[in-house]
Order: sequence, then structure tokens, then C-alpha cells
Amino acid sequence: MANSYEDELDKLAYIELVKKTTENMTYITDDINKKIYESIYQEEDLDKLAGYYKLSEDLANGEAYEEDSELWNKFWTDEDIHLRADLWEQIDNDLKTNGIEANLYLANDLLLMPKDVEWVRINVYERAESISHINKEFDNWVSDQDLENCLSSYDKEEFIYDFKLEKQLEEKLEEKDKKEKALVSYVRSKNG
Repeated sequence: MANSYEDELDKLAYIELVKKTTENMTYITDDINKKIYESIYQEEDLDKLAGYYKLSEDLANGEAYEEDSELWNKFWTDEDIHLRADLWEQIDNDLKTNGIEANLYLANDLLLMPKDVEWVRINVYERAESISHINKEFDNWVSDQDLENCLSSYDKEEFIYDFKLEKQLEEKLEEKDKKEKALVSYVRSKNG
């Protein structure tokens, strides 16, 4: 596949993107691994491959699980997930503002939950459900997504810059040039 690129830098970028993505995949759940593999298997767009690399890196090193992660926030929104403390604050304000017209079911659900529950999902009936393992929920959600919709704006140029591929290519070409000159010199000395 790398040979399908005419530009040497693009060839190197392709090789490094696939290599680094697959290295990251060893730290990701099997379901997500399978989806990433299926996504990169025949992908030729280097910007998309860079996006898959960045997604795999963020999942592998935990950055995708941080509150400032775009993917994490999309998960919260799509799944209607809240911090329990935030919901308590909402309920408190709702009770002060609306009295018995407040969402008493939600207040009751929160009261009945064990005190150590940190994450809560609001279901279709506007009832609170506790979440025991938020990272597992996140992984399940990611594995159900079309991963192309989960890609960041990270692109080929950023990857090339971050991993100094231009310099790496330059060194590789210089080394190749030295070897060719040495070979020519050797052949001349044998023939000469």
C-alpha cells in the first residue's frame, strides 16, 4: 500500500501512521481494535489515517477519557450522562424554583442511589440510572460508533511535524546516497 504513493514523504508517513496506530492498538479493547483495523485496512487518505492514529493514541494513553476531550464530551451528550453532584445541584435549584413541580422522580432516584455513585445516565423516561464503570461504558459507546465520525482534525501534516518525518526522510535519503556512492566507487575500483 505504501508504494501506491509517489511522494517519498507520503510513503514514509503511511508506513509510520500504520505502524504507530497498530502499536497503540495493543492498549485498546478488542471491539475498538477491530473497528480501527477495519477502518485503516484499505484507507489511502493520509489525513484520515492520521485521524485514526490520533484516536488510537488518545484511547491508548487515556486522553480520550478526560473531561476536555471532544470525544468524551460527545459521549456525555449522546448518552445523557452527568456527574451525580451536578444533578444534585440541578435538583436543588429545580426544587427551589418549582417546588413540588420539580422532577421529584429524579430527586428520588438520586436519593436511592449508593453514595459512592459518581456518574448517572438519564434514561428515556427521565429517570436516573447509576453507572458503575464509566470507562467501560465509554469503550462500548465508541465501539458502536462509525469511527470516521470520531476523528479529530489531526491530519497528515501534524503527524509529519510531530514525528519529524521530513528530517527522518532526509537522513534516509542521505544514507541511501552514501551507499550508492560507495557502491559506485567499489565497482569502479574493481573494474579499473
